[in-house]
Amino acid sequence: MRKIGLGILIGIVVLALSGVVAAVPNQTPGEIDKIVFIHYPQGNVPYWSPAKAPAPAPTDQDTTYKYTGIHWAISSLPVGYRINPSDAPSGAGAAVKSSFQTWEDEENSSMDFKYLGAATSVGSNLDYQNVVSWQDITSQYPGAIAVTVVWYYRGSKEIADVDTVMNSGSGFDWSVNTCTDDKCEKPANVSSYDVQNIMTHEAGHWLMLLDLYQWKTQKLTMYGYGAKGELQKRTLGLGDELGIDRIY
Repeated sequence: MRKIGLGILIGIVVLALSGVVAAVPNQTPGEIDKIVFIHYPQGNVPYWSPAKAPAPAPTDQDTTYKYTGIHWAISSLPVGYRINPSDAPSGAGAAVKSSFQTWEDEENSSMDFKYLGAATSVGSNLDYQNVVSWQDITSQYPGAIAVTVVWYYRGSKEIADVDTVMNSGSGFDWSVNTCTDDKCEKPANVSSYDVQNIMTHEAGHWLMLLDLYQWKTQKLTMYGYGAKGELQKRTLGLGDELGIDRIY
C-alpha cells in the first residue's frame, strides 16, 4: 500500500466512512459504507526508480495478494452486472465480459458473473445495480484511469453494489486489442488504454482484492498502476489466483 502521511491511502483503497447512506430491505440505516479503488497511471505517482530497482526481476509467479475480508454472499452468485456503452470504444462490451470471464475461469474458484444487459446509469451510485461505464471523472479523481466503488454492509462484510467508471476525459483514450491464446494478433495501441487489460484489474476489486505496489508484483493483474498499451493484466498471475481462491 502506498501511504501519504500516517493514514491516507491513495491509489488503492480510500475508506469513506460516510455514515447513513440508505435504508435497504433487512438492513438498518447506517450499516452501508463504501470503499473507493483509484487506478492511476504508472507515471502519475512514481514509486520505483529504475536505478534502484531490486533483483530479481518481477514475474507472474509471485504469490502476493491482499484481501479486505469483504466479499459477495454466496446467495448473491452469480453476480449480475450491466454495461453502459455510452462513450465506450467499439467492442468494449465484449472486452468487459472477457475481463469478468478471466476471473470466473480460475479453476479452483466458485466465482460466477452474469451479464444482464445494457445500463443507462453512469457513475457510482448506490442503486443495487452493478455497472461498468465511461465518464469524465477528471475533476473528481484527477489523473485516474478508472475508479471502482464498492458498497458493503459493515456488519456482515457482504457486498451490496459495485460500480466501475472508466475515465473518458481528455488524455484517456481507450481501445480494444484482439488477442487469441494470450498472444495479440496486432500490437497494442500504445497511445490508449486497453479496455480488457484495465477492466480485468478492476474486476479484481469487484472480488475485493486490493492493489499491490511492491516491485516484485508488477507482473500481477492486481498491480496498482496501469499504462497505455499494457496488456499483461488480461491474464492472472499466481498471486491473483491465490487471492480469488482464498475468497471464493
